[in-house]
Amino acid sequence: MIKQTWNIDEDERNRILNLHESATNRQYLTLEQAVQPIVTKTTTSSDNTVFPEQKIGNQFKFGEYQSDVVKNSIVALKPKIEEFIKKSGGNEFIVNISAGESNVTNPKGFEEKGSLALARANSVKQYFQEIFPELIENGTLIIEGPKDVSQVVLGKTPYDKTKGDSKNPELIKLYKQEQFVNFDIKGTGEVRDSDSQNICQWPGRKINAGQGEERYDYVLTNEKLFGKGVITFDTGSIPDRLIVTNKNNVITQDTGYVTTRAHVYRNFKWVPLYVYQLTLINLKNNVSVSGSKIIKITANSYEELFKQLLIDPTKSFGGGNDEVGDPLDDLKRLCEQGVKEFVVYTQQTGPVTLNFNGPSGESGLKVYSPIGTYKIKTGYSVTANCNKTI
Repeated sequence: MIKQTWNIDEDERNRILNLHESATNRQYLTLEQAVQPIVTKTTTSSDNTVFPEQKIGNQFKFGEYQSDVVKNSIVALKPKIEEFIKKSGGNEFIVNISAGESNVTNPKGFEEKGSLALARANSVKQYFQEIFPELIENGTLIIEGPKDVSQVVLGKTPYDKTKGDSKNPELIKLYKQEQFVNFDIKGTGEVRDSDSQNICQWPGRKINAGQGEERYDYVLTNEKLFGKGVITFDTGSIPDRLIVTNKNNVITQDTGYVTTRAHVYRNFKWVPLYVYQLTLINLKNNVSVSGSKIIKITANSYEELFKQLLIDPTKSFGGGNDEVGDPLDDLKRLCEQGVKEFVVYTQQTGPVTLNFNGPSGESGLKVYSPIGTYKIKTGYSVTANCNKTI
């Protein structure tokens, strides 16, 4: 692929330099100024951050893996779970589902050992998805459980029906203990604290974003909203996403992935690197790339995708680099693997502005920042103007 030197003006050159990480000190600077450190704290396991373990295995009928009784018991716990999440802090809560199976012969359809326990665990996961869709969609509640029979607990107590084991009271007690489905909920992750209890004291503040981590769903800013006014979100030429949630953690406002300044690749609608990275995350079904504000394009071949990426397909697009050449090769490989849906982003000139109203800190703000390489990482600013609306 041919290398090309891009002709850019002095302002654009300075902007790019501010967006590229120094290879020697690996210290990223946002535009115009270095950022003051953000104080962080991490939630710890305690009575306040671990929801009591719920043992629900005995609520399944013999040989069955679906249970309205189990589902209704989770529904009954919903207010307590929501209150626990509200009071415990943390930027995510993980539901850990565990399941076990004894050596008692399974009914027809579950001949493989562990398959009945796995099916029950998957049912519990499904119930959580049905009962807490908003919390799961916005990334607050994450459901984890066994993915295959190797991850369920198989009992150690021998079973032999010909020896009367099915009628032995002591053995029956042991079998029941080994046939279980449990879940607990733990608050986890890093919580970023504001310098104050009022987002309206943020004017002019820049965020040293870098790049989010997959284990935290690429969230780099996670704040409570206090006060009423206008939020200004300025991302620069690398796409980030800001959401505002209400007291029930339901998304009320969503910028989707957006850039507020033009990129330098004049013949591209979207930077190939950013399309590739957002598409990869989408393939993993990560919450950071979900919701109605996420923009996607479809292509049945690489040639079709390439034409959509270019502003004018009849013109040469120039050479390759970390943001164009290699990512185009990566996108081609995805097309060859059968991927037909690709994530793009909104481009606008100037910051995004949103109204907010969080008088008691019951609503919140998150910024997703998944884009990054060794040299290229995002930077953005979030400011607020209280007692003003748009």
